[in-house]
Amino acid sequence: MGKVRSFTILYDRAVDNCVPTYTSGEWVSGRIVVQVDAEVEVKALKIHAKGQAYVHWTENNGSNSDSQSYSQRIRYFKHKELLLDGSDQVTVLPPGRHEYPFSLILPQTPPLPASFKGAHGNVSYWMTAKLHRPWKMRKKVKEMFTVYDQVDINSPLLLTPQVATDEKTICCCCCASGPISLNAKIERKGYMPGDSILIFAEIENHSSRKMVPSAAIYKIQTFHAQGRKKKATELVTQLQGTPVLAGKMESWNGKELKIPTVLPTLMNCSIIQMEYSLMVSLEIAGSLNLTVNLPIVIGTIPLHSFSNQAINFNTQYGMNYNSFNNTVPKGPQGNPDSMFTNQNLGFQT
Repeated sequence: MGKVRSFTILYDRAVDNCVPTYTSGEWVSGRIVVQVDAEVEVKALKIHAKGQAYVHWTENNGSNSDSQSYSQRIRYFKHKELLLDGSDQVTVLPPGRHEYPFSLILPQTPPLPASFKGAHGNVSYWMTAKLHRPWKMRKKVKEMFTVYDQVDINSPLLLTPQVATDEKTICCCCCASGPISLNAKIERKGYMPGDSILIFAEIENHSSRKMVPSAAIYKIQTFHAQGRKKKATELVTQLQGTPVLAGKMESWNGKELKIPTVLPTLMNCSIIQMEYSLMVSLEIAGSLNLTVNLPIVIGTIPLHSFSNQAINFNTQYGMNYNSFNNTVPKGPQGNPDSMFTNQNLGFQT
């Protein structure tokens, strides 16, 4: 009998070896390709598609050398299909290339969270194909695909101005200087990568110390497992203003902070949050900083754009998503040009 020379999963949207992208409610279609050099007996060909969120981290228990692991998993969908069934009799594949079409539809409600990889967890989607042969080790192949989420910054909640205020009084021994106050405002909550946030701030320094204002965007990842949570914070970008001397005031009238290329805010996942925050701070000599927090959301649909198209995901995810085939199958038949017999031997080329 012959040998299986190649066993691959080809997505219809995958071009130039790029990971294909989909969103909730779309069809995922493609072909399982089996290349054999001579006749090969096959019992079954199965596919298994899955989407899940998974969280895991380990903590040390105080002074003990033992550590405790925390993990949590959520499954979003599971799809199994038998493309070739030889349970009654063995199917013999003649030499050559054999293609077996497949298609499945991603759940639309609730919306799937976007593919994500973080410090202590991930959201991932993939398909596995298994080829079963008599008296042989089964062959297995696995290919990932990407799911993205449409985050529309035109929603009323994300168009609302954000305001934060705080103040403090610095004490030195038994003496207290005058109060320090910080009032910061931005025009809205939703932004796109490449947008500039216009920051409006009022700083009053009635103390006897110099302070330096600054603004920074942080990415905050929060992972939940077994009633516990783990955070990871990362600086995205920052700017620094001119020092405010003792007894002086300072105003920012639309100081610009440009958002670099970052992933959109992660939505619809209960065990992983990936959020962004604009923090405006006063660095006070010899004292703790005074900081106000303005949460922001990074979206995929630009301001005043009401189309259903997301922005360039090559820019957002660092992968080439521009060249995939935008034709979505009209039904579970997938590719209408695929011909196969009732025994589903595939079509041979």
